[in-house]
Amino acid sequence: MGWDGEGVLAGRYRNLGRIGQGGMGAVWRAHDPELGREVAIKELRVPEQVTERERSVWYARMEREARAAAGLRHPAIVTVYDRVMGEDGRPWIVMELIRGRSLAQLLAEQGAVPARRVAAIGLAMLDALSAAHAQGVVHRDVKPANVLLEGDRVVLTDFGIAAVEGDATLTGSGAVLGTPAYMSPEQVRGERATPASDLWALGATLYAAVEGRPPFTAPSHGGLFVAIATQEPAPPRCGGPLAHLLHGLLSKDPAARLSPAQVRDLLQAVSDDGEPPLAEHRPPSPEPATRVEPASTGACRHPVAVRGALVAAWIAIAAALLLPRDFADPIGLSILLEVAPRWLEVALVVAILLSCLLWNMTDRPAFVLPAVAVFAVLLTLAAPSSYDAIVINELGESDRAPDIGFGLAWAWLAGAVALMFAFAGVNASLEARMPRPALLRTAVVIEGALAVLWLPLVFWTLGIGMDADMSRHVGSEARAWALMGVLAAVFTVWVAAQAASRRRHRGPEPAR
Repeated sequence: MGWDGEGVLAGRYRNLGRIGQGGMGAVWRAHDPELGREVAIKELRVPEQVTERERSVWYARMEREARAAAGLRHPAIVTVYDRVMGEDGRPWIVMELIRGRSLAQLLAEQGAVPARRVAAIGLAMLDALSAAHAQGVVHRDVKPANVLLEGDRVVLTDFGIAAVEGDATLTGSGAVLGTPAYMSPEQVRGERATPASDLWALGATLYAAVEGRPPFTAPSHGGLFVAIATQEPAPPRCGGPLAHLLHGLLSKDPAARLSPAQVRDLLQAVSDDGEPPLAEHRPPSPEPATRVEPASTGACRHPVAVRGALVAAWIAIAAALLLPRDFADPIGLSILLEVAPRWLEVALVVAILLSCLLWNMTDRPAFVLPAVAVFAVLLTLAAPSSYDAIVINELGESDRAPDIGFGLAWAWLAGAVALMFAFAGVNASLEARMPRPALLRTAVVIEGALAVLWLPLVFWTLGIGMDADMSRHVGSEARAWALMGVLAAVFTVWVAAQAASRRRHRGPEPAR
């Protein structure tokens, strides 16, 4: 039994066209006149060269899919309506028609997905898997192509190789069931798949959504299996609870993976604290999703850290150039235009223009840190050191030390804030690479010290001294000490803010 001459299956379902086709068969859109609705019908196609025994195994596999999926009732699981048995023993599965596209297709079209959208997808997938596991069903083939998106709805489909508790195994030795890039280490080793295996695949799927690529790639299945079993995935470029989630789900040891409750807590933390999701402005496609492998790359965004660093750096330059060294002196810009070498003027203009390009690169905080460091060196060289000279004019003069005037003092403070914002941007990825909290705490202290001492360090690197008696130009000795106090306060706030951020984003510890 199949489509008859009029394109009707089982005397009921009228063929409206093929939705997609894969290695195991095809999916068709059809109309059910009895209930007045459109449905999706999955057809199994077995290669001609297989033996009758192998053919019966594949048929039993699809029969089991229908039985497994039909027993599940959840909004995030595709609904099975009917099963039609062909005269050759081949089952046809009639199921809910999803009008949307797969996560794999979304990744292929736009690259990585924003963090809060990933969290929403992950929560729906977790609900679907939890419902399946409660019924004794292990999906065994969770991947982006099996996650369908219909507006705000997320649907897990294709239980074609699902393992149902109590069923006999349908695979012979050497058979590979599942998509290699998303198989768990225990599946790669030929061990029995468990709910923890589905959680690994959930982690691999969310990793692909965040990064735009699977956690492991290789030119052959053998190389891919070796990588999954023995290597660690590259740390995701986003940090916080999302990085902890991916690290906890992709543990080689099933017993060490996060529990569903821990996964839910971390995903909820991302949903509550992540960036706003990017709305998909176009309506859902009238055609159900086809399966396309993901492509492109992406990363989590850090707009506050990146843009905060740039704004503070611009304030530092403005303070050094538009404020005077002493209230009786001309502003720094007028001195710069008179005595600075032309290359320094050009370098400042180029640095400011290039920094504007970083404004929208909120997914590349590592680029901002060196940019702020370059700003620090340039503004130090361009800062006024007397009423008719700038710091660069003091180079090679061992008997002179540039004065720290009013403008450079404010630039010092703003530069420290800029560096702290830049360090905060890179600390998210640093946290993912430093699972030991003590290492990150040490790094935070070192970063804070570098930030508040950046001006003396630049002077020291340039081989010139620095006049520490700022009372002559800052206004009074009290104001000079006030500047030191503000810098110390900034350091204290930095350490406290980073500690609070780690506590907020750490979430529950992985199960051991």
